[in-house]
Amino acid sequence: MKEPAMNMNKSLAFALSIFSLFILSFNSHASERDRMLSLRKIGFNTGWVFQRGDQPHAIEADFDDSNWKVVTIPHDWSIEGPIDKNNPSGRQGGFYPGGVGYYRKSFPFDPAWKDKRVQITFDGVMSNSEVWINGKPLGKRPNGYVGFTYELTPHLNEGSNTIVVRADNSAQPNSRWYTGSGIYRNVWLHVKNNVSVAQHGTYVVAKEVTDTSAELQIETTIENNLATDTDVQIISAVYGPQGEKIAEHSTVKQISSKGAVTAGQKIDVKDPALWSIESPQQYVLVTTLMVGDQQTDTCRTKFGIRDIRFEIETGFWLNGKNIKVKGVNNHHDAGPVGAAVPEDVLYRRLAILKEMGCNAIRTAHNPAAPEFYDLCDRMGFLVMDEVFDEWIASWPWTNYQDQGKVKYGYHLHFKEWAQQDLKDIILRDRNHPSIFLWSVGNEIPDQCYPEGPLRLKPLMDTVRDLDPTRPITCGCCFIHLANKTGFASMLDVTGYNGGGGSIVYEKDKATYPTRKFIATEIPHSFQTRGVYRTKTVMRAPKEGVPVPDLTEEEVFPEFSPFYASSYDNASVRISAGDSWRKTASLPYVAGEFRWTGYDYLGEAIRGWPSRFWDFGIIDLCGFPKDHYYFYQSQWTDKPMVHILPHWTWPGKEGKVIPVWTYSNADEVELFFNGKSLGAKSNRDQMNLSWDVPYAPGTLKAIAKTDGKEVAQYTVQTASKPAKIQVIADKQTMAADGVSCVHLECNVLDQDGNFVPNADNLIQFNISGPVSNIGVENGDALDLASNKINERKAFNGKCLLILQSQLRGGPVTVEAVSEGLVSGKVSITVLE
Repeated sequence: MKEPAMNMNKSLAFALSIFSLFILSFNSHASERDRMLSLRKIGFNTGWVFQRGDQPHAIEADFDDSNWKVVTIPHDWSIEGPIDKNNPSGRQGGFYPGGVGYYRKSFPFDPAWKDKRVQITFDGVMSNSEVWINGKPLGKRPNGYVGFTYELTPHLNEGSNTIVVRADNSAQPNSRWYTGSGIYRNVWLHVKNNVSVAQHGTYVVAKEVTDTSAELQIETTIENNLATDTDVQIISAVYGPQGEKIAEHSTVKQISSKGAVTAGQKIDVKDPALWSIESPQQYVLVTTLMVGDQQTDTCRTKFGIRDIRFEIETGFWLNGKNIKVKGVNNHHDAGPVGAAVPEDVLYRRLAILKEMGCNAIRTAHNPAAPEFYDLCDRMGFLVMDEVFDEWIASWPWTNYQDQGKVKYGYHLHFKEWAQQDLKDIILRDRNHPSIFLWSVGNEIPDQCYPEGPLRLKPLMDTVRDLDPTRPITCGCCFIHLANKTGFASMLDVTGYNGGGGSIVYEKDKATYPTRKFIATEIPHSFQTRGVYRTKTVMRAPKEGVPVPDLTEEEVFPEFSPFYASSYDNASVRISAGDSWRKTASLPYVAGEFRWTGYDYLGEAIRGWPSRFWDFGIIDLCGFPKDHYYFYQSQWTDKPMVHILPHWTWPGKEGKVIPVWTYSNADEVELFFNGKSLGAKSNRDQMNLSWDVPYAPGTLKAIAKTDGKEVAQYTVQTASKPAKIQVIADKQTMAADGVSCVHLECNVLDQDGNFVPNADNLIQFNISGPVSNIGVENGDALDLASNKINERKAFNGKCLLILQSQLRGGPVTVEAVSEGLVSGKVSITVLE
């Protein structure tokens, strides 16, 4: 391949590296899912019908739903649009619709369920859900992020049964970002005997962890649905990462009729395989219940053995190793699929972050789907599990102390539901080795008032009662007020968000010398993929570290003010480089969570017609922005170098353009059309910069360590668009109705060079057993539907996501655009 095209296909190499990572773990992932389904947990996602609007008679068993839309759960009706300036969600919700929706599912009684307990679990319904079975109400749940379980047993008919769900997301705005609407997470049936392990009824804690031993403390909560007291034998068997049986312990407990009991056991493990970021090894606890000689239940619980701690002077330690937290904040949506995120889509997003060197994720600002934590366990991410974005109060300057952050937000439900919601999340998630911090809030205005500490204490008490093994934090902005009320000092680890001048680690370290620090939301910086400006745009620079302009006059005045610069000169208070320099240099700061890893829908502060704010390191498609390579240069050791900006700027001949490189090598030498522009030392630098008069041609960066070339990167001036390149992240997928393939579309010139300013409309001709579940290009101003078979390229790129159907066969996708040579890819859906 000729030199100018070498780095055009960096995107292809990146996609293939992610695909390889996917293949390495997919088989074990799929087999574990199959094993879980074969036990006592049954997928309940198919066979639903859906209708928008209030349908009060839909709860009746004989209601005619034959004209309703057939849907598969997870389902998010908001992402189906339309995006409209008049939608009540407004800029907070990205102008997507909310409203009320009903779901119905009819299913037969399975004879195998006779004399057993049948429960249903919803992992998440957005929001204010109500559920009925055969016309009988089961309950209500206002919080859309917290899963819940209902007992179906007393209401089931031995013939046909109908379950109905009402989701009411009409009161808008009820969040500061896009929430989605409907049954947007998985639904499960649990079929159990009358003596069984309770929902989330196992708890495994590893104590006294060393390289040579660990003590497992196991708690098992058992429910007895019989009318008589019962003696139950609890057999706890532990299996190692390779499936080998490590140890077993048995005990007998008596459970009163219609009662429950918790049994404690201890098991010693020799030479434990420790869970870590680099080697996320897991164990399995198999719990078997025996009543006499009858086995009444068996369930599996994955867990990890590891030791975590925070030290006052040195930050975070994992298994005796001092580790800097290299984290990102992520919301729960995934761009074109909205809030209903297939597991393959979630996996790809995490794999891209892993390739960047990210080792931690904060679930900003609510609990994620259960499969998120399973993936983090398996892939080696630390997780700050966050439960609430608001409690009761609003900010001091609003003069409405108990009005929350948004009009219809969680403050309306906090007093009644906070303890239950918190308890359910801790019980659900506490066996995950990836979780290293519980966060009970984000930028809680209550922290600014005397009531704040009073509201914090019962939440911390609940967490400690259910899981005393992990420290508790809260993301605090306006830290001077949280310090004044005592709120910040109550936390086990104090979280610093950048808002309100909270980048004051050194000052607070002097004032609170025994405090433990972590940057929970710093920095906040903006980038739009492929957009550049040389004049700095910075909010509140006097409260942080100002960034000087790169040039006296703006070199790139042509870009919309809705877009942000991909140099590190668009931020709030502090740039990405200055923030990481500070975090890395202060050993007592455990690390930082950048806002954000991915662009997310909503919180469109620039207003209509923008549907999101471009905080992400990665765009809505999963395409890295230039900041991705900054973090890769700081967070990874694999040699790399990256150049920005691109080098296709017709009409700017002779203008001096700042050329930056990011690298983790010792030095970088820049060449233009084969001529050296000089080598610069990269030691202790966030980036290197050369001023280069623009002319068409080739920029090449050569990175060296110890005098030897370790990496190079090339950008080439492109001519006009000529053809479309389509890259699939996998060639086969299962005919299971859930597997997905991502198709990256790039506009190329006649020589195969990427055209970074192309905006061609690309249409997708799709044949085979797949469904289009999302198209996207990362452009905040593109208001076209995410659910049609076309998308304009934005700065040369767009994305199509396909999901398999329940049948196999060949799939062909052709990407066509007027005047361009089409791109084509073939995939096989395997039975």
